[in-house]
Amino acid sequence: MTKIDFIHEHSEFMPLWERATAGFHMLRCIPLTDLLYFDSIDLQTQKFYELIRHLLTVDGSHDFATLVLKPDPFSYFHFHFGKYPGFIHRAEHTDDEFFEFLLKDPGDSLADALGVNSEYYVVMPMTGDWIAFGDRSWGTGVFYGPPDIMECARKFYPYFMKPPERFRVGP
Repeated sequence: MTKIDFIHEHSEFMPLWERATAGFHMLRCIPLTDLLYFDSIDLQTQKFYELIRHLLTVDGSHDFATLVLKPDPFSYFHFHFGKYPGFIHRAEHTDDEFFEFLLKDPGDSLADALGVNSEYYVVMPMTGDWIAFGDRSWGTGVFYGPPDIMECARKFYPYFMKPPERFRVGP
């Protein structure tokens, strides 16, 4: 069994980053009433992790990626640590490994662990059409996917909330 690790290869990170940024831009065009909202800190909770795993099962998938979009993955994270701010959680990985990795020191800087230093983050299946985007500056995350996935998420996760007043996705 392989351990969860940061993405080291540019060729592995770029397709994920491109999907994540395209998803982020798509979310900015979705009517706010069509999104599900959660507290951005939920990424670090067991119930949110269970939501991710549940949606993967419904989608017939097993693996998902977590990436940080802000601070900048290239000029900040890769420049300082020689790796990319993201990882792939595979079917054989446990929830404990997920939570431990979110707090993993990327290299002489615990303050840059992904679970701590991620103003914008994305969680998405390796195959599938849903996306969870967290914006820590708002303390809010949004979830969006096909109608069947949205309904499944709504029924499974009791902690979706109303968005803050004047909330918007991104700058």
